[in-house]
Amino acid sequence: MLFPLNVRLSTWVALAVFLLLGRRRGRTPLLAGAAWLTGFEATFQVASLVARHPLPAWRWGPFFLIALGLVVVPLTARRGIRPNLGLMVLAVACWLAWIATGFHVNLHSGATFSPLAEALNEAAKIAWAAAYLWPLLSMVPHESRRFGDARGRRVVA
Repeated sequence: MLFPLNVRLSTWVALAVFLLLGRRRGRTPLLAGAAWLTGFEATFQVASLVARHPLPAWRWGPFFLIALGLVVVPLTARRGIRPNLGLMVLAVACWLAWIATGFHVNLHSGATFSPLAEALNEAAKIAWAAAYLWPLLSMVPHESRRFGDARGRRVVA
């Protein structure tokens, strides 16, 4: 239940939110979603390597994800897509708490499940996603810019 298709449910939900916003507001939410996912995954992979977690069967994977994050996050930032600083501070605080408690990672197999580690992982991921979603909430949908005023109200000619 927590890991449909071997990916956390919260990841699927956050991706769905970015995609739904992208349908209404253009490319910016999709780029913000890419920055969130690649930034979070790159940070996770670096932390896993530092913590000396075993490499996955696809040994090059963590290094690819780190490189991808190092490319995508700065490119999106250059396009003006930046996370909310307060929510990123919260995400970092969750990461530090997760690291301080041993940085246990629950796998989709559920062999050794730690509720605390899962809660800290989820809190960090959700805060990170919220940091990228928050600035999008103040955006005017692209359709209302074409057909309405700055508040999205229809303008009758």
